[in-house]
Amino acid sequence: MTSATEPDSRQRSFGETLKEFAKPKMAMMLVLGFTAGLPFLLYFSTLSVWLKENEIDEALIGFFSWFGLAYSFKFVWAPLVDRFNPPGLAKIFGRRRAWIFVAQIGVALAMVGLGFTNPAASLGATALFSFLIAFSSATQDIGIDAWRIEAAANDDEQATLAAAYQYGYKVGMVLSGGVALVIAGVANFPVAYWAMAATMGLGALVFAIWDRRFGIQAAAAAGIILLAVGLAAAFGAFAGIFEAGALWAVLLRALSWLFYGVTAIGAVGFVIAVTLALRDRPEGSEFSFRGLILGLGFAVAVFLGVAVFAALLGFALPKLFGLLGIEMSKGDVAKTAIYIAAAPILACAISIPFIRRLKADAPVMRNPTFAPFIDFFWRHGWIALLILLFVSAYRLSDIVMGIMAKPAYTHMGYDAEAIGIVSGTYGPWIIFVGVALAGLSALKFGLRNTLVIGAVVSVLGNLTFAWLVNQSSESLLPLFLAVTADNIAGGYAGTVFVAFMSTMVAKSFAGTQYAIFSSIYSLGPKLVAGTSGVMVEFFSGGVDTEATVAGYSQFFLFAGALGVPAIILSWFAHRMKPDRESVFDNAPPPVVAEGKA
Repeated sequence: MTSATEPDSRQRSFGETLKEFAKPKMAMMLVLGFTAGLPFLLYFSTLSVWLKENEIDEALIGFFSWFGLAYSFKFVWAPLVDRFNPPGLAKIFGRRRAWIFVAQIGVALAMVGLGFTNPAASLGATALFSFLIAFSSATQDIGIDAWRIEAAANDDEQATLAAAYQYGYKVGMVLSGGVALVIAGVANFPVAYWAMAATMGLGALVFAIWDRRFGIQAAAAAGIILLAVGLAAAFGAFAGIFEAGALWAVLLRALSWLFYGVTAIGAVGFVIAVTLALRDRPEGSEFSFRGLILGLGFAVAVFLGVAVFAALLGFALPKLFGLLGIEMSKGDVAKTAIYIAAAPILACAISIPFIRRLKADAPVMRNPTFAPFIDFFWRHGWIALLILLFVSAYRLSDIVMGIMAKPAYTHMGYDAEAIGIVSGTYGPWIIFVGVALAGLSALKFGLRNTLVIGAVVSVLGNLTFAWLVNQSSESLLPLFLAVTADNIAGGYAGTVFVAFMSTMVAKSFAGTQYAIFSSIYSLGPKLVAGTSGVMVEFFSGGVDTEATVAGYSQFFLFAGALGVPAIILSWFAHRMKPDRESVFDNAPPPVVAEGKA
């Protein structure tokens, strides 16, 4: 039997490869991928269209993306999620599921709050609830990532689990980045956010009853609904390419309404299955309504506590800067962010010599708080620095470019509904092509080799936007072409990169060490990406200058060039291996609190 750390080097047939995706744990990853993907676009991408329509300038729109840094700093509270049992819920779900459920409740509450704000009149409130969406979603990711890593039988299976996760993730993105914008175009943005909150609530409900009798049926019905809605919206998007009344337009519209009919049938089945599941007492858990109420109270208390802390911090910092006489322009903020982006890598470089000199039996190596961090650098030495540089560089081009994509569409003249149809609804389905290719490629040709291909196609896909902004917005075709190229490349690179990071962690510290990787991979790029609006203004003629087509075009060329270091580093990925075994390879780390995973 293949070990948990060694890939199966045997060449699989195509049929054997497909069987990997039919395992029950793959279905679980689809559900978790959906609940992780739903909030992702709602705090910066979809929101950026709302902000642009309210005439918020590009620089501020770019700064809003920094709320996504919650994902980068989630390693701070990851040890808490790894070891602490949420009151009431841990006995019902187990620790991992309990924390995921708490985070899902937080995401839904934040979406409801964001719907009640007005960016033009209360930008501060909009910012607060955007941050709460990002924070709750990052907390959910800690639990999901740990579950996925622990569930994998070997390194190659990390690729198939990552692919299943990405499929579910993109379905969530179809709703939040596509359907939400269509709803906003037909009604308004508050209604769109409330609809997404209701969807997240349903996702949390399905996850909560997963292990009950009829729970699988409820999840299957929910999956049918989600897929049907996505297909209905996708066919509607394809119909938009053709003139009204054309044969293909009529056929595609007919298919769209057919899948809306399937959605209605699935909704009936979902209600029946959920009703039956709620009547069933779950086996193997200490379910009680008192525990459930206690757990829900804990979830709301955590949400309110973080909200109050964030609001006080947001109010106090400007006051503090004013008292100290500190005044920063948009350009100063951008420069400071870039300096901060380099700080973690520098700190790691300084720490490595001291960590490498530690003996395996040193007390700090057994400390439940510091062990997950020290273990990685102790095992890898200076190779750890190369890994962190690679992790920071691999998606840099995508992340920097992505912040300004939807503002660029709006600047070209596309409305929210058109952007939702092409970028939000059609786009994620095309990502599936890249996701599938990455999963199959990693299994067939090896994970390390696939990294090189991903780095190259990622840059090529991003460069299409430099062409796009010079095209007319009278037709959706240029937008379709650019989104197609970029999303296939992004799906491929993103999937293989998640699998690569998953192979680098010690399973004894799966949740915390993966959080470290995902934090490093996004921290620097997201700090730089937050300055993307300033870059657009700079390329348009100077900071505080109104954005131009030429400014956007030059910005996208620059963003593509940022991917070149990743191409170079990917050639050395096969050498990024530890020269020591973890001190916990044969002995589990100390456990602070007992609970089911």
